[in-house]
Amino acid sequence: MLSEQHSFNGNILVAEKGEIVYQKSFGFANIEAHLLNTDSSAFQIGSLSKTFTATAVLQLKEKGKLKLQDSFVKYFPEFPYPDITTYQLLTHTSGLPDKEELFFQQIEQHPEKVFTNNDIIAAIHSFNRPPAFVAGSQWRYNNIGYALLAMLVEKVSGLPFATYLNKHIFLPAGMTQSYLLNAANSSINSQVTGYLIRSHYLGDLEPISQSKKVRPWSYNMRAFEGPTNIISTTRDLLRFDDALRNNKLLKRSTLQEAFTPSLLSGGMRTDDNGEFGKTSYGLGWFIPADTTAGKIVMHTGREPGFFTFFLRNLSKDQAIIIMDNTEGNGFGGACKETFNLLNNAAFFPPVKYKQSLFLAYTKALYKNGADNAITLFNQFKTDTATYFMDERELNELGLELLNDRHYDLALEALKLCTILYPGSWNTYDSYGKALYLSGKKQEAILMYEKSIAMNPRNEPGKKMLALIMGK
Repeated sequence: MLSEQHSFNGNILVAEKGEIVYQKSFGFANIEAHLLNTDSSAFQIGSLSKTFTATAVLQLKEKGKLKLQDSFVKYFPEFPYPDITTYQLLTHTSGLPDKEELFFQQIEQHPEKVFTNNDIIAAIHSFNRPPAFVAGSQWRYNNIGYALLAMLVEKVSGLPFATYLNKHIFLPAGMTQSYLLNAANSSINSQVTGYLIRSHYLGDLEPISQSKKVRPWSYNMRAFEGPTNIISTTRDLLRFDDALRNNKLLKRSTLQEAFTPSLLSGGMRTDDNGEFGKTSYGLGWFIPADTTAGKIVMHTGREPGFFTFFLRNLSKDQAIIIMDNTEGNGFGGACKETFNLLNNAAFFPPVKYKQSLFLAYTKALYKNGADNAITLFNQFKTDTATYFMDERELNELGLELLNDRHYDLALEALKLCTILYPGSWNTYDSYGKALYLSGKKQEAILMYEKSIAMNPRNEPGKKMLALIMGK
């Protein structure tokens, strides 16, 4: 059903006791070339890569080459935070700034530069601020920590990270179609193309390589190894599951440690409330608190153009692997419903699909004009059982219209956003941009001034205001 509604485009594999009980491919691996997804299609698995990075670190721990309580500075003396340990990097309790905080300003200054792991420690020095919290005292998901762990694997093993993964994880597990991006075997050519919706009011897809929206992630920060960038297939991830089940990669005692909720310095478990319920974090794995369906470990992944999901029910020896290369809006529902069907139970609450009223409004605005659109909006704005509204979505839709040079329509959408969300500084910033590009300079100045007054740290707004005023 989701595939027919264009809400899912990718591969699904379900296994019990190592045997595949369901496997199917949906949609296109490459839309332009009309290539369909198949069992051998290889996807960017995003943050699912963290489970492999954690496995590499734990392998080196088993060999006595490092200790989890070692300070990272022991291996990298130039690292500025001597109290942060390998364990805290693994468990997302370091308090480090993430890649957006470290590199967005540098990307603005050097828009053609591709940053790598080798740039991270220098960027932390340039950031020149203490961690967000005392290491070990809080939990906050962090990609940079896993890039540092990849650097640690290289330092301790003496091997490039890609080589280490291939030699000590992929080959022993029989994962012949898996590799690290930019280190691919030339004989492996089944990588699918990731797509994003260019303009939601049109529903048109574009390859991530052409998307301006995600360029900082898909280009400038695409070379970070450790937190992401492994390419794999559903079958290879099942082989990874098999290798873990049969202790081909790690000892049973090490896996038990990895699958145990990590603790903060005060003794409390690391907890997070996400789309899949309350979870703790172990060593590279999310661990759902609800064990009524069994002991579960899992990880999700997102990279521009891709969603991935890998769930392992250790009690029932089940594996669910789902990959999408269009960021389909039905992905989360597909993950939950697959688990529920496999276990014949409502472990995850039934997915209630609501329609976006702002998307319906914007489509009507584009097709039928402002009066028709606002009439539709007023007709359904109280129907919260059928529709949802989200400020960020309306703002994005208005900016999409603006980027497509539908200036009058963009003004209508972004004006409505300021009316519905008067306490949000960002609404006035976006409306100011639309006013300026529509030639309404004085009105744009007033909106930028209001935005900056509400948020004095709105540096892009300050630059735009200075530009408009000719300063």
